[in-house]
Amino acid sequence: MKIAFISYEYPPDTAFGGIATYVAQIVKVLYRRGHHVEVFCASPHCSKSQQEGGIWVHRVVSKKGLDFSECIGKVFHERHQIVQFDVVEGTEFSASARGVVKQVPDIPLVVKLHTPTFLVGKSNFVELSLAGKTRWVLGALRQGKIPNRFPKWQYDPSSDIERLHTLEADEIVTPSVSLGSKLVETWLLPPERVVHIPYPYIPSPALLEIPVATQTNVITFIGRLEIRKGILDLAKAIPIILKYCPEAKFRFVGTALPSPQRNLDMREYLEKYLKVHQNSLEFTGGVSSDCIPSLLAKTDVCVFPSRWENFPNVCLEAMAAARGVVGSDAGGMVEMLDQGRVGRLIPPHDYRAIAEAIIELLKHPGLRMQLGKAARDRILSEYNTDRIGALQEASYQRAIEYRRLAGERHFERDSTLR
Repeated sequence: MKIAFISYEYPPDTAFGGIATYVAQIVKVLYRRGHHVEVFCASPHCSKSQQEGGIWVHRVVSKKGLDFSECIGKVFHERHQIVQFDVVEGTEFSASARGVVKQVPDIPLVVKLHTPTFLVGKSNFVELSLAGKTRWVLGALRQGKIPNRFPKWQYDPSSDIERLHTLEADEIVTPSVSLGSKLVETWLLPPERVVHIPYPYIPSPALLEIPVATQTNVITFIGRLEIRKGILDLAKAIPIILKYCPEAKFRFVGTALPSPQRNLDMREYLEKYLKVHQNSLEFTGGVSSDCIPSLLAKTDVCVFPSRWENFPNVCLEAMAAARGVVGSDAGGMVEMLDQGRVGRLIPPHDYRAIAEAIIELLKHPGLRMQLGKAARDRILSEYNTDRIGALQEASYQRAIEYRRLAGERHFERDSTLR
């Protein structure tokens, strides 16, 4: 097959997170299985097309969202005249392939779900505290307004461009059952077109070579330091953990995003909140993927207490490294950790549950190592490239057949893409 991937994120120019990691891995899988694969993505530096590892990569300088979609749609259209792609895969996030289907209405389209913008916003939303509500009222009164309600989370799916684009797909693929079920309910997606295919995962030899038996007393969090990742709940758990495991050390690996306090980023906020425990904390900032194995080799327990998480690559890395893993049960980690059989699952927002799970794994190293070994075995059996590659191929064939029967798409006049 001739397969095109449309994604704003793609290494190395826009290697921002899990989408970039997924696309980089799946294109290699499909290329090695004999398919012609090309990537259409963004770059902050320049617009160019070149082969990278046998795969044509087309980059455009553009902003996220409809700007990228429109720019890359034109690039795709020109390339399609030459290659005649069989199928396109795009992300629901930022409706990346919307410009493509506008330019080529009969192209079979697979939309891969990652995490929609509304879910990110909802997970990062913080209800105002009593002090915050007081400031809100006083601020409104100073402006001569009478406040009748406090800020609350609001969302209208009927106008969400990511939802509308996903409904244009011939097949919708979700990496986690949890995300697919959530969007069938919230977005009213047709359940018969939503298919579960996990991300592939190619663990590096450096991760697989890490000994199962370690005793470092280090607990590592990897990810952006943001509310959605459950970082505030972890902060509340730390004093409890140190009470029972005073030798424990906490390492935070990731870029700091805004905190609940306006003048502090999340690292500064955590350092202030946990000032009395500062000798037990380490902040590395963002690191390259090459640094992850060495950090995990010095870790006993990895913790990912997200309020919501689709299918986090950092959890796969921790499992490949045979670490003890504590993960949130809100999202795909339920499946990754096999319902808690190869790690510990905790509910979001529950800092006491986080503390209890980490204390258990620190106090019982034999159990931690047993779970770590089982997690590594699961990575190799469930997310290997042969299994996921075959599932992806079947998905593309279904999309091609669906579009063949449905014919060309017809769009209403849309002023955002012409």
